[in-house]
Order: sequence, then C-alpha cells, then structure tokens
Amino acid sequence: MTFRTRLLLAAMTTLAVGLGALLVLGNVLLAQRTRAEVTSVMRANADAQISALIVTPTSVHVRETANDGALDRRSWVFDGDRVIERPPEATAQLDRIATRLGRARRAAEAEGPGDVRLRAEPVRAEGVPEPVGAVVVSYSTESLERLQKEVLLGSVVLAALVMLAGAFAIRSALNGALRPVAQMTESARDWGAHDLDRRFELGPARDELTGLAATLDGLLARIAASRRHEQRFASEVAHELRTPLAALQLRAELALSHHDADDERDEALRAIVADAGRLGEAIDALLAMARHEIDPSTGSVDLAELARELEDVEVTAPTDLPMAEGDPDIVRRALMPLVDNARRYARTAVRVELVADERRVRLAVRDDGPGVDPDLGDRVFDPGVRGEDDHPGAGLGLPLARRLARSCGGDVRLAPGPHGAFVLELPALSGPAPRAPTEALAPPAGG
Repeated sequence: MTFRTRLLLAAMTTLAVGLGALLVLGNVLLAQRTRAEVTSVMRANADAQISALIVTPTSVHVRETANDGALDRRSWVFDGDRVIERPPEATAQLDRIATRLGRARRAAEAEGPGDVRLRAEPVRAEGVPEPVGAVVVSYSTESLERLQKEVLLGSVVLAALVMLAGAFAIRSALNGALRPVAQMTESARDWGAHDLDRRFELGPARDELTGLAATLDGLLARIAASRRHEQRFASEVAHELRTPLAALQLRAELALSHHDADDERDEALRAIVADAGRLGEAIDALLAMARHEIDPSTGSVDLAELARELEDVEVTAPTDLPMAEGDPDIVRRALMPLVDNARRYARTAVRVELVADERRVRLAVRDDGPGVDPDLGDRVFDPGVRGEDDHPGAGLGLPLARRLARSCGGDVRLAPGPHGAFVLELPALSGPAPRAPTEALAPPAGG
C-alpha cells in the first residue's frame, strides 16, 4: 500500500467517522424532539378533555359540549376503573392498552398498534388526594414517522455525496502535494545508482518537500565530489606506482638472468619479482575498479563458468544457477585472492560451492586447512592485517577482493564454521545462466 493510499484512507476514514457521528446524533436528536412534541400535544389534548368533565369527589361525568367530537374520537374517560366513554372506532387491542393505562390512574405513555401512541392523565377532584378517574388520549404518529424516515434517507444520501466529494477533493489535494515526490522518485530511478551528477532542481525551498529536494541536491553534490576525489586519487596512485614497480621488476629479472648470482641474492630477487607482480596485479585491479565506477554499465557474469576456469579446484553448482550482476573481469579479480588464500592453507583440496536465492548468488571458497584465526574475525578484511603464520606481502588481497565485489553491488564475507569459508555474493539477475545440465567437477588437488 502506497503512502498516498494510506493518507487517502486515513482522511476518508476520519471523514466517514465524522459524518456518521453527525448522522446518528442528528437523527437521535430529531427522534427525541419529535417524541417531546407528541407528548406535549397529547398532554394538551388530555387537559382539554379533563376540562370538559364534571368531577366530584366520588365520580366523573362527561359533559357534552358543542366542540368535543374531535376529542371523543381519540379519548377514553374512566370513572374509577369503569370506562364511561371510548372512541367508537377503537380496535380491541388499542382498547385493552388504553384500559390498562386508565385503570392505573397515573400519568403514563404507551405504544399502541401501528403508529398510535397513548397517554394517560389522572383526573382529580378538589380536596381529594387520590385520583377519582383518568383520561387516556391517543395520537397518530404516522406522519412524524414518515418524516423521520425521509430525513434519515436524505441525510444518508447527503453523507454519501459528501463522501464522494471529499474523496475527490482529498485525492486531488494529495496528488498535488505528492507530485514533487513522484517526480523525484522517477528522476532518481532514471538516473541509476551511480549517476550522481544529476539534481532534482525543484527550486528554492518553499515547503517541506521542496526543502527535502534541496537538501538531497546538496547531499548528492557532496557525495559526487567525494566520489570523484576518491576515483581520481585511486587512478593517480595506480599510475604513479605502475612505472616504478615495472622498472623494479625489470631490474630484478635482469639480475636473475645472470648465472653467477649466489643463492641468497637469487632468492631475494625472486621475492622482489613475486612481490612486484602481486603489487602490479593489485594496481591493475584498482584501475579496473576505478574504470568500472566511472562507467558502471551493468554487466552479467556466470559465476559457475568463472569458477570452472580455476585449476585444481572442485566446483559444485546447481544447474539452475542464475546469472549474477557485475563485470566479469572485476569479479574474476575479486575471486582470485579468495582462491589463492585457500590454496595457500589447504591440506588436500579447495572447493568452490555456489548457491542462489531470489536476490543473491553466493560463491563459497572452502579448504580443509586450519581456518582463519577466530581472534581476527572480520578484521581479516582490514588492509595490512595478516595471521602470525601468513606469508609476507602487502596484505591487500582480501580487502581488495571485498572492495571489488562491493563495486559490483556485492560483498565478500567470512562464513562461520570449523574451517571457515570466504563467500563472494553478487546480485542475482533473473533467469538461469546457460550451461550444461550436469555439474562440472575439477579433480581436487592431491587426488
């Protein structure tokens, strides 16, 4: 559910609750007011009927007047418990309810059949504390009930129209308010992850959203400047080191070509050649990574095929392993330090195991050697960190492998276990890599 949808639902829910409360409250107040008006009319009719009676301390008599026909059609008169006058057209059920109210000789109301309401008023004689009779009047509430239903229906229709108009108005307001966010999202999606020279450019900060855009523009500018500085620095360092290293390696090779060198000098020169070669490979990797960061056109790599290029390594991979995201040359340079490290410490064999899920492809390099010192942990990826028994060198292999993997959107991490394993993981691309339906296994070192 999008943020716009959540805001719309919250606003519509609030509007619906408010309209519902007003609808219920209005109709309840109307019903109470209608009931009060009916009670007032029936009380007036009962008083008019009582005024037309002859009341003595012991009895009640009906006094015929010229205008009491309307009252007689909807009134009952009781002398004690005896009915002395009733409406000629009263039904049996209505008569029973009126008789029950009148014989109680106290003020009370009751619902009759249909839309008829009854009210009883006691008849008292002067100087007598107890009522000597009662009058019961009826009133038809049919017109009022119909009016209440019409008002209820009208209020429901009006509330529905208000809800529709509110939904349209709220949606238009939300679309207008969130349009800059949608534009920023679309722009960021078009730029890609490494196009840091583009800006949102929504102008000066006028509200929260344009203020956010201005802040993000400033952040992107600082990130782009830092990234350009880092790329320029890596490129300059690599170029500055390549020439003297090449000269150093050349002089060592020329010295080795003379057969009169003693064994100690020969060993030292061979170490110089090896170290210069490793440093040259590291510089080449840095240059490749810098070029990849400057022009990060998305590539794909078949990690299983890349692993099968390795010699003396056992490879295990599923047949449906998907392609991974990354430049093949960069990924190959990231993989080699992991394999060289495993070959260095393996007793008999080095294994490469590949697995994948919906998001990542993982390549684990395992060996049966002593494993990584637990005290080092993740510090093994820090430049210059080596174990006590490690071979001499610059200590750049594992850190460089991690940095190369991260330049492709992946990572290199140390997996837990008795012997440990270095895991290279990259983003997975949809669809399996084209390969043979069976696993290709290279024979392990040492048989």
